[in-house]
Amino acid sequence: MILRPPNLLKLYLVLLLCICGFTVFAQHDTIVSLKKWHSIQQKANYRSDTAAITTLNELSEGYRYNNTNRSLYFAKQAFELAAFQKNQLAQATSILNISTAYYVMGSYSLSLDAASRLMQISNTINYKPGEAGSYQIIGLIFLAQNNYTEAIKQFGKALDRFTELNDQRKIVKILFNLGVCYDEGKQPYVAFSYLNRALKMSLALKDEHIVSMCYNRMGETYFHLKDYQQALINYEKVLSQQYQDNWEQTFAYSGIAQSYYALADYKQAVSYAGKSLKLADETNSRWDAVRALKILSDSYAALSDYPNAYNYQAMLKKYSDSLLNSDRDNEINYLHLKQQQADNARLQKEVELNKQKLDVNNIIIIAAGILAIFGIVVVVVIGKNNMHKTLMNKQLQKKSLDIELQNEEISRQKEALDELNHTKDQLFSVISHDLRSPFASVLQTLELIRAGELGADEKELVLESFYQQVTLVSIMVNNLLIWANSQQKGIFAERSNLNVADVANEIISVSSYLAKNKHISIIHSNHNDNPVIADINHVKIIVQNLIGNAIKFTPEGGTIEVSYSNDEHYQCIHVKDSGIGIPQEKMDQLFKIVGKQISGYGTNKEAGAGIGLALIKQFVDVNEGKIIIKSEPGNGTEFIVCLKKAELPHQATEVMV
Repeated sequence: MILRPPNLLKLYLVLLLCICGFTVFAQHDTIVSLKKWHSIQQKANYRSDTAAITTLNELSEGYRYNNTNRSLYFAKQAFELAAFQKNQLAQATSILNISTAYYVMGSYSLSLDAASRLMQISNTINYKPGEAGSYQIIGLIFLAQNNYTEAIKQFGKALDRFTELNDQRKIVKILFNLGVCYDEGKQPYVAFSYLNRALKMSLALKDEHIVSMCYNRMGETYFHLKDYQQALINYEKVLSQQYQDNWEQTFAYSGIAQSYYALADYKQAVSYAGKSLKLADETNSRWDAVRALKILSDSYAALSDYPNAYNYQAMLKKYSDSLLNSDRDNEINYLHLKQQQADNARLQKEVELNKQKLDVNNIIIIAAGILAIFGIVVVVVIGKNNMHKTLMNKQLQKKSLDIELQNEEISRQKEALDELNHTKDQLFSVISHDLRSPFASVLQTLELIRAGELGADEKELVLESFYQQVTLVSIMVNNLLIWANSQQKGIFAERSNLNVADVANEIISVSSYLAKNKHISIIHSNHNDNPVIADINHVKIIVQNLIGNAIKFTPEGGTIEVSYSNDEHYQCIHVKDSGIGIPQEKMDQLFKIVGKQISGYGTNKEAGAGIGLALIKQFVDVNEGKIIIKSEPGNGTEFIVCLKKAELPHQATEVMV
């Protein structure tokens, strides 16, 4: 199957940055390894020397990105010696390098075959690094098939095993591969999350090769997002690093070229694509060559240089036809078969291990049976003594339980007594602080009247003040009794349907004389027909305290507005005054404390019990409502009490049949 150039280029972009090494020797000094290998070859029995296999694998890893043919050659030599020595662990390492080398070269069918052999050997010897490496290569092949979902699954298996091994260098490479999957799967922001993790880890590990790969892939991801300037910045980071690698340089040059092409700077695109093609030929990387040739052909065409455009297009066709053949899909099926065989081998091994464990368990069971018989004899001998001890322990436990229950009852009674004492203290505090002044004023008024020293006009004013003081004391005492009763017995609501506006009218008519004495206007917008469901006595106390507080803290000549609003579930009454407002420190304490700590004098020195707001809060809560306060010192206060709407009965609808 021949891929069309656009699809081929896309596939190349997927694969170029996916490859990563599988051992810690990827950056090993190849010159030192070559000298070491030549020295080993001088020995007569070098084929039996395990150091020879290690050195050959180091050479394969060292040449992996700069000369893949030599990398493959040394990996095959290592496998041959490992097979000669019947060293399965060394065989697994060598096959890993063979599979990786084939992948770098673009020979995916051969890479698949090697990865499957690696899985079989690794399962046989329980070699976790080999299993992880095999899953990684298989993931890369699925990625080459644009099967990002399956590739992510394979990389996930590899990541799990590398995490178990705590192999940081392998983990960072898997994170990179996952970033590639999500980038090519058109999830760039998920890709960036994995790439950033990979970059951070590779910088910490000082793995400059992976750092270059991360910058290259970030550039590619930005290119896919059409953020060409950020793409150029990341590609140029690869070229500006002290560490240089032909593979990454090739990709960076072609990445810069495609970015300039997208920015319509075709001459720069030709320049960088030419550099990429030159390095691709040197490293025998056909994918790099295809990428560079595509950019060169398109750029020359954009410059109207059609002879060069045609030449590079012809070269592109030649390279593309040689990359993948028609058996690619068959190789994937072959991979599944190989992997299934490997899984079956692993399962067979697990069955054998379980059988061995079963034999051991049978021996343990027999031994345990003998010990159990001996134990029974011992138990029978000492059983009688234990029965006596058990009886004594039960009696002791019963006594302990009785004592524990008594202690719990004492504790509950103590808590109740403490609560009563606290309520008593609050009650005495309110009486001593807030009722003393009103009663003193009442006594003074009575003394003036008894003395008979007042004229008719003065007497009328004094009586009016006297009436006001008595009314305030009555309200305070009423609130005090309701609050004290709620503290002792709790609050229960007898809810029914009612109209809040009707209650407000009643309270306003009673309180109007207090407002009149301070020349305060009460504006009641009572256009409200939506009933609520609540305890009518509770609602009266709520509205009475809201309006009473508004009058108390509004200066002479001020205004109080009573209005209504509603939403889907609640009907709300708003009481807004033009008074002195509430300081922030008291806002934080509202509804939490009562008495002189929260109470304050009104604008005409009116006293209060400091329990009105506490009653409002308690009654709103027990009626399943909510309360909102808006206040600024000097700009008045607005209390909003919301109660649940009553459910209206459905009306019958007359129809004609």
